[in-house]
Amino acid sequence: MKITDETKDRLLKIEGKLQEWEFPPQIIIESTSVCNQACIHCNHRIMERTKQHMDTDLFKKIVDEIAKEEPNTEIWPTFYGEATTLRETLYELLRYGRDAGLTNMVLNSNGVLLERHDWIDQILTSGLKRFILSLDGFTCETFNKIRVGGDRDRVYASVEKLLKRRDELGLEFPVIQCQFSVMDENRHEVEAFREHWEPLGAEVKTRNMLSWTNSGDVVANNLDYDTKFRVACPWAMNTMAIHENGNVVTCAVDYEGKTIIGNAKDTSLKELWQKHTRVVKKPHIENRWEEIPDICKTCPDWQVAGATYHENKNIELKKEARPFWWKEDENED
Repeated sequence: MKITDETKDRLLKIEGKLQEWEFPPQIIIESTSVCNQACIHCNHRIMERTKQHMDTDLFKKIVDEIAKEEPNTEIWPTFYGEATTLRETLYELLRYGRDAGLTNMVLNSNGVLLERHDWIDQILTSGLKRFILSLDGFTCETFNKIRVGGDRDRVYASVEKLLKRRDELGLEFPVIQCQFSVMDENRHEVEAFREHWEPLGAEVKTRNMLSWTNSGDVVANNLDYDTKFRVACPWAMNTMAIHENGNVVTCAVDYEGKTIIGNAKDTSLKELWQKHTRVVKKPHIENRWEEIPDICKTCPDWQVAGATYHENKNIELKKEARPFWWKEDENED
């Protein structure tokens, strides 16, 4: 799909708001690279790097430094894996972050393992600001086609139970977001998806499909792979992404780790962010396209950075649970 003039204007507006940060405003900590699904819009099924859990001591080391430097940083303890495969360890790690003083933890899940033992209560009381359920379909046919390895009715029932339990406990946080990645296979179901979840007290988040760096077999037809137009990538500018082995990589979509900045095991996050600025951010913000990392040169995902958070009149807007880039007068960035 060719980039329109309207899209160019939107992207230039985003680029104009990008800034340099002394410490990353968003840090993704890959608590595990294991996943229990093989979704059609994800390259995890062909990912070559090791699939394993992050060492607990490394996770705690990272958390301790964030708590010391900037406890309000937006923390995602998941990257290219499903965090609930950690089982009880996940909730231990979340509580560790909460007790260390982290105030803005955001967890993403496919919901397959949600209703196990007392996991719903543990998720709701572990200190999360947002809990995002990636669902991507309304009918059984669409959901099961996209989220291979999932069961639509079972997952939906678990999320409905989660929402009900949150209300029973009278909790303000976490905000529960039902996420819908829009693609050719499901775009006709967006409104039905909203009509189902909003009355139940969920916030619906829609986002455009990614190619995941255009380095696997996922093809996002909404992207322009041949455009000469380019802006600085918001992923590269705003995010520190840490793989389960401690490697700090290009950005939040560099799932294979094509550019490795350093390792959090032996280098402070602050030092790694400074190096990331030199290697990734500076060339981007200065539009020195020949000097950006090789993986960035052929990646089109900067075109769809951001998401839409739909207004739900059934619930009160929790501004504190919106992403760091969100502005009150704009629901998309």
